[in-house]
Amino acid sequence: MADPASPNRGGRPRSTDTTTAILDATLELWRELGYSAVSIDAIAARAGVSKPTIYRRWPGRQAILVAAIERLVPPGEIPDLGSFRDEVVAFLRDRAEMYRTSGVRRIMAGAVAASAEDENFHRDVEPFLDRFPAGMRMIIQRGIARGDVRPDVDIELLTAMINGSFYYRSIIEHKGLDNRAAEYVADIVTVSVAPNDSA
Repeated sequence: MADPASPNRGGRPRSTDTTTAILDATLELWRELGYSAVSIDAIAARAGVSKPTIYRRWPGRQAILVAAIERLVPPGEIPDLGSFRDEVVAFLRDRAEMYRTSGVRRIMAGAVAASAEDENFHRDVEPFLDRFPAGMRMIIQRGIARGDVRPDVDIELLTAMINGSFYYRSIIEHKGLDNRAAEYVADIVTVSVAPNDSA
């Protein structure tokens, strides 16, 4: 007996199949042509659906792009490892592994660039782009609560410094962070924010 959930069954495609096809087509076009070239017409043609089918799901192009990138890069959370240094290493390794996935680095770089050029896209994509700083803020806050990190540190600036090392190596230099580099960054940061024992 045929599996009713099988995507190969006859009849009209399931709604979830159509949504997946649209998001897959968006990511493919983004990888191949870049942010500016991805249009509703191109997405509809690549996905094999009508434009009204797309507009029933999203209000416009930017919303589809955001939905596609959120699907490509799911949220990442670092569990409490009992050590600020270990959590920073785990965070950087997790990000580096994600960026090794085909197309992720190019699309993320394109999203950052498009955000700088297009205020409307910046507004829509900002909650997604903040996932990574938010994860690091949580790690720093846990470090403060644990006593690994001085309570007077500037959390936003420290977050930018740690994430900045990753983005520069990954997006600008196209090198990424290997395990040695992740540990190097974590070691330097940990020493610089450690509580002053003489206080």
